[in-house]
Amino acid sequence: MNILNILETIGALVFVVFFIGLCIFSHELGHFLAARWRKLHIDAFSIGFRKIWAKKINGVEYRIGCIPLGGYVELPQVDATDEIPKSADGTELQRAKPLDRIITAVAGPSFNILFGLLLGCVVWIAGLPQESPKMSTMEVLKVAEDSPEYRAGLRPGDRIVRLNGEKFHCTWLKFVEQIMFSVGDITLDVERNGKIIPITYTPIDNPNAPGRLAREKIGYPFFTVLTPIELRPLPGSIAERAGIRKGDILYSIDGKPISSFMEFQLALNNAGDRTLHFQIDRNGRKLDIPIQAEPVPNLGPEFTTHRIGVRFLESDPKPVVAEIFPYSPAAGTDLAPGDLMLAVNGEPVVSFDQVTQTVRQNGTKPMTFTVRRGDEQRDLTISPEKIVPRTIGVELVLLSHPTPFEQFENILVNSYKSLRGMLVNGANSLGLTEETSTLKPRHMSGPLGMGTILYSSVKDVSLVTGIYFVVMISFALAIFNLLPLPVLDGGHIAFAVIELIFRRPLPTVVIKGLSALFIGLLVALMLYVTYFDILRLMPARTAPAKDTAAVAIPSAAPTAPAQEKSHHADATSHP
Repeated sequence: MNILNILETIGALVFVVFFIGLCIFSHELGHFLAARWRKLHIDAFSIGFRKIWAKKINGVEYRIGCIPLGGYVELPQVDATDEIPKSADGTELQRAKPLDRIITAVAGPSFNILFGLLLGCVVWIAGLPQESPKMSTMEVLKVAEDSPEYRAGLRPGDRIVRLNGEKFHCTWLKFVEQIMFSVGDITLDVERNGKIIPITYTPIDNPNAPGRLAREKIGYPFFTVLTPIELRPLPGSIAERAGIRKGDILYSIDGKPISSFMEFQLALNNAGDRTLHFQIDRNGRKLDIPIQAEPVPNLGPEFTTHRIGVRFLESDPKPVVAEIFPYSPAAGTDLAPGDLMLAVNGEPVVSFDQVTQTVRQNGTKPMTFTVRRGDEQRDLTISPEKIVPRTIGVELVLLSHPTPFEQFENILVNSYKSLRGMLVNGANSLGLTEETSTLKPRHMSGPLGMGTILYSSVKDVSLVTGIYFVVMISFALAIFNLLPLPVLDGGHIAFAVIELIFRRPLPTVVIKGLSALFIGLLVALMLYVTYFDILRLMPARTAPAKDTAAVAIPSAAPTAPAQEKSHHADATSHP
């Protein structure tokens, strides 16, 4: 790990600690200010945990803790479990009026929402990187033949025009979200040969979902779509000289559809000095533009790798060949899709990672690959070729600018859909409903999971993406705390409302019993979701498709804007 990566890691960790602490602190600050306004007794207000400094001012002990993960406020009059509230020195206090308790309880989540809206302005102004343009139709590229979508009739080349009867204008990720959060059957209206055909199916767990979603057992689609890439040539670049203009939409290279930055970069790297033909759309006109990529300048030797030109099957941890890349060393041999690699240079291999690492370390020397095809076993000699990252000088980053209120609406809607999906799944398991959903409590994340996502977003994607996730965490914290459950703010509000209606508080023994029960349930839930958060951090048994041309590169391209790590064609990222 070089010094740049070390500094990025430290910076990302500081970002996580500071902003999660700020989310919690803003929540407690809301309680504190509301309590001061309602003239309630406050024992202490702390920034951080485990007191290392304190000073009492006007009866309130202000503290600073050595653990900078938020803070807390001690409000004995708001605690509904005490029949006779007492201050820290044992002085008996009057119970706070129901209205005062409601205002104080509501203030914490309200400040989380206010903090999220203020921080959301940064996202709104700077722009949030998105993985694809917003599309009103989606062309299906591939459909797994053993999937419910294929059995329902979905085929490559179909153009999806409506989802569950509704038109859409969204990115591929948002489209996938709507499918995963759905309850019951999915209906895709597709255009085929000029006719609209409805395709109805029931989503099921997808073990071949990309990345870590594969282990989530969630209803990720079994099909992929063509997600066009918008090209933005840099001044004086190869792309600009070749005739690429800002706003050109790339659909394929050499006739092969390109749907992601990874596919785009691999096409450049794997071509070497060969001329590529870019098929683009410019304001409705189809153009073919020949371009020859050049090596990225000023990259050290650590960014050079070697490949034989093989993609392995992503659904099998064993090194099963899925595809042979054209113009690659493997293309001139008898190697074929479906072959299982057993050994490399006489050493047994059990995973595609082993093959990839062995090829990288070998250089260009001839290698002997022992493969099995059916019952037949044979040895093949392949000499890897040297691969260096190449560029044509274009930016591929797309930015969206959701307003703070749109960001809040997004987390509010997704929270509702998540809760609804989990309840439907549970009811279906108990035989209470025929409706289905693939959402389960295991898909929730606790503090560990949220911290991990936040760390990855700011370190591996961009600062703005990290800030966006802070906004989402702050909103989620508000929504969760407003649930009418004892020990949460929503529980305090519920008890106070009951007291207002019946003009007497619930018996203390009932409140204590309910509080103890829900504390136990919340602790159990926290342990449950943390268990799955830990599983997500462990190495996956399966991984996305691997290619022995994998190249590691700097996390930020030299021409990336200071506030984010743009996807540029002068760098490549591959698992």
